[in-house]
Amino acid sequence: MSQPSRSRWFINLVLALGAVFFIGASMLPLLEGIVKDSQPAQEATPTASQTARSQSSSPLVNQAQEYELVLKQEPDNQAALKGLVEVRVRQRDFQGAIAPLEKLIALNPNEGLYHLVLGQVYAAQKNSDRANAAFDRAMQIDQKDYRPVLGKALLLKEQGKPEQAKPLFEQAAALAPSPSEKEQINNLANPQPTPAPAVPQQKQK
Repeated sequence: MSQPSRSRWFINLVLALGAVFFIGASMLPLLEGIVKDSQPAQEATPTASQTARSQSSSPLVNQAQEYELVLKQEPDNQAALKGLVEVRVRQRDFQGAIAPLEKLIALNPNEGLYHLVLGQVYAAQKNSDRANAAFDRAMQIDQKDYRPVLGKALLLKEQGKPEQAKPLFEQAAALAPSPSEKEQINNLANPQPTPAPAVPQQKQK
């Protein structure tokens, strides 16, 4: 799969995970163009008969069934595995996303991106131990990738541990390749300002 396609897949997962980590569109400039190349995957194109057998009122359910049909015939089809992960995340079925992610990791043990996404999925489940383990593995695979470091920092911040998160935010900012990315990481590290209380309006006499 090409770099833009892999980047888009990762960004789609980021958006689907929402405010858990890598918060929404504000993080897209951080992610565009920085996902490394990997080996091409087979295209998962369901046949007409497969599509006909997956009738449902929900488009996401349809998509999941189509990917599952492909995987029954081609268990190692990585395009179908990635598609199923994305659908499961969009359904908020984080548990259902784990098995295809682990399959991708088994097929690509040294691809840090999949460990990074697995860490995000575990974080969405509030499973901090497994999330940290996945982020740690991604950091071991590529010590220059700031994203798993940022994932660990955001996890600590979400847990109300800003002092422990601070050095990880600093490390992520140091690893980030551009000034704009460094600035956005620093913005994420800063505590959210407390909104000023509304000034009550005087009633007109």
